[in-house]
Amino acid sequence: MADKTGLDPKVHESRVRAHYLPLLAKHGDTNLVVDFQHAGNHQARFSILAGIDDISEVSLLDVGCGIGHFAGSLAERDFRGDYIGIDLLPEMIDRARNAHPGFRFERADLLDPKTHYVADYVMSSGIFHLGDQDFMHRMIAAMFASCRKGVAFNSLSSWDLSGSQGHFFCADPLKTLDFCRGLSSQILMRHDYLPHDFTIFMFRD
Repeated sequence: MADKTGLDPKVHESRVRAHYLPLLAKHGDTNLVVDFQHAGNHQARFSILAGIDDISEVSLLDVGCGIGHFAGSLAERDFRGDYIGIDLLPEMIDRARNAHPGFRFERADLLDPKTHYVADYVMSSGIFHLGDQDFMHRMIAAMFASCRKGVAFNSLSSWDLSGSQGHFFCADPLKTLDFCRGLSSQILMRHDYLPHDFTIFMFRD
């Protein structure tokens, strides 16, 4: 059944498929395949996410893992924990498995009621820009329900007034914080690393 905005899981998956498969065919394993125009910005986001804690030996769920760029970043950081990356697109999962054979990847939708994952930390990078605020809130709630210790996610920010993000959804950081406060009293937001991006950490009380 569709939610109040009409963005039901099938509609969102269709939108994701239509957007990313042409990028996958055109750009292969580069940062451009997941809409990050600058490789440095891509890595900056990963560095911020990884700063939630000492995650070198934790269990970690990477939601919307794409072709495994965050897994590659973790490998460079000597990650020795239990990683699993999930994505809506099997084409992305196949590419991630080939690129990072030491990591686990599965095709899954965290919003599917039949999907169940639990990890110390649940993270996502760049998964909200094809959605809307309601989709974002539902996904944040699902990620928090799947974590033992905390959640880290980033989003394009509506505080950037340059218009550089075009038609992509840019979340209001304060509205996002307010929603997160309903799930956890321990929250940290960073809006200091890129003008058009913010990251939120949420911790179990």
